[in-house]
Amino acid sequence: MMKKLGLLGVVFAVVLFTAGCGQEIKKENEQLKAQVATLTAHTGELETQVATFEKDVADLNTQVANLTAERDAARKECDALKAKKKTAAKPVAKSAPKKSVKKKKK
Repeated sequence: MMKKLGLLGVVFAVVLFTAGCGQEIKKENEQLKAQVATLTAHTGELETQVATFEKDVADLNTQVANLTAERDAARKECDALKAKKKTAAKPVAKSAPKKSVKKKKK
């Protein structure tokens, strides 16, 4: 009988210990759930920002490609104008001067 009372006492002590700790565990669990909810919301915001930044990067890459094409076209036009200017600036070969025919006086 003494062993049964001892065993019953140990079981009762364990139940009281868990009941007391159970409240703390529940409280901590609720705090952790609140933190998880906050972090989940923050993660959603960050994912939205990342998507926005990726779109901005794609737009900027497109803009860079367009500006590069415009720059290349302007360089070609500039080179063509420089070449045209060089050919126009070259002196034209002079033809031999015409001899003027003088009339003889009679």
